Amino acid sequence: MKKLLFALAIISTSVRANPVLTQDFKTLNTKYKVGTITEQTYCYEQQGQVGGYQVDKKQRIASVTKLLTTLLASEVFDLNQTFQTKVYIGKDGLHIEGGLDPYFEEEKMLLLMRALNDLGHTKFKQVSFNSNFRFYDLGLEDYQVITSEQIRQRIAYYFNPKNQKTLNTTWKTVQKFAREEGIELEGDAPSLSATSVVLRDVNPLQDENPVEYVHHSKPLHAIIKAMNVMSKNVVAENLFALGQKKKSFRALMLEKNVDSATFSISNGSGLPIINGKKRFDNLATCRMILKSISLLSESAGKQHFELSDIVAVNGGKDLGSFRNRFEDYPETHESVLSKTGTLKHTSSLAGVLLISGEVPFAILNHTKTPVQARKFQDHFVDKMFDQLGTPTPLVYEKISIFPWDGEDFLQLVH
Repeated sequence: MKKLLFALAIISTSVRANPVLTQDFKTLNTKYKVGTITEQTYCYEQQGQVGGYQVDKKQRIASVTKLLTTLLASEVFDLNQTFQTKVYIGKDGLHIEGGLDPYFEEEKMLLLMRALNDLGHTKFKQVSFNSNFRFYDLGLEDYQVITSEQIRQRIAYYFNPKNQKTLNTTWKTVQKFAREEGIELEGDAPSLSATSVVLRDVNPLQDENPVEYVHHSKPLHAIIKAMNVMSKNVVAENLFALGQKKKSFRALMLEKNVDSATFSISNGSGLPIINGKKRFDNLATCRMILKSISLLSESAGKQHFELSDIVAVNGGKDLGSFRNRFEDYPETHESVLSKTGTLKHTSSLAGVLLISGEVPFAILNHTKTPVQARKFQDHFVDKMFDQLGTPTPLVYEKISIFPWDGEDFLQLVH
């Protein structure tokens, strides 16, 4: 019996060797000076068989983590659901009642301000918000839990006329983003002031018979697409936290028969957790990433979505870090759907190659030269197509990732 179990274990972890592809992997690693070959890994799954190099070695995965966050969200949420943010306007006060919208950053704050300007408002004595309003607009270099005080400070920044010059510049950036996504934002930057900004979970205006408005977010699948295309860390953390309230990521993987020893995931963005001189990163084996990608494709399909609806497509249509990849390999354009990841000493790329269907793949590099690693990955993906099959460009319509659809930002509640 022990011999039989041992044999089954060997079969279940076997890797189909492709000596040409693995030699290309090693040769290109040397050419681009990525790093020690024993610290690199790649894998793919085709016709039910896994191929690659060091496919069971746990590696830092950086923002490839967002594919795992996407899987969790697809499993526990309706991808068509929206989030509501309610706005109450009193005599001289404004109260924002958040609905846990995971994507409320500078674009939507400025749009909210513009909507308030259009309603004739320029200043408030007090602006209040509840703990479900998850507004945050600053980039993160390492993982952190955004506190209500941090949110309060950022709201106060936008409602301070002393910062108008900076907001004017931000508005122009938002206008450019909107234009690239098919939405025209005309006019100058909005401007509002508030004497104070406070956290209030109970609406302080409720006895004033305030005017009530509501903002509906775009559907969750569009939010996820934006998260993956733009690699939005705060969105990923918000979404991961919401998902884990319904089911932990570890429990989900257990249900899907994924060995917990193959991953160590502590957050939804892939940012490192820094504790003094100690650093903790999200880790996973290449094989685990392959399994997760297959599960994601299956999960999205159950809700009638394709991977291209929620993951970036290379070739220039989608914005973000993937836009300028594979420029030297035009034959691959619109034939790779993937998520990139870059951190100190880490560069990763994972998704699917379109070769008469979907071929999940991942490349996980431990490197001190991420720019060279990205060049290496682009070249190696081209080699993978040479060995695994002809690229099949995707025929699809671009999905707008701007967090507003151009309709009324605030709708009056009757």
